[in-house]
Amino acid sequence: MLSLNFKTFGQEVWTIGPMLHYNFGGEKRHFSWAIELAYWNIKNVPYSLDGGVEFSKKRIRLYSEVQTGIGVTGVSVGPVLEINKVERKVHLGYQTTFWLNYFIGLDYRYRRIDKTNFNCIGTYGKIPFATKGMESSSSSSYHDWDD
Repeated sequence: MLSLNFKTFGQEVWTIGPMLHYNFGGEKRHFSWAIELAYWNIKNVPYSLDGGVEFSKKRIRLYSEVQTGIGVTGVSVGPVLEINKVERKVHLGYQTTFWLNYFIGLDYRYRRIDKTNFNCIGTYGKIPFATKGMESSSSSSYHDWDD
């Protein structure tokens, strides 16, 4: 039922929202939080591009992924730019993410940066909004909303 409602938004959907991850592997275990924006084209084969900024005590990560999903699950992969605030170094890497659900869900993220593997489990919330493909009515006007 959720996937049917998702398709009623139209051809293009944007989502934005926070993410919280528990990171293990590499050095000490720690939490990180992110804000992520994604563009979905769901007309035929659902595909997406996303981008995010993730913050932890010692690092800032900028990332982007290409994604696809069916039903309430999906997968994504893409590059990561990590800024280590303590060492004042920048590293490149990649990550892949597997998720469950659309707007409130769980995910598992594998990340490899500077020969170090990170495993992250997390949760997220996304707010969807459509940009194209929605029905428009020429009989009503919304520019004079205070009548």
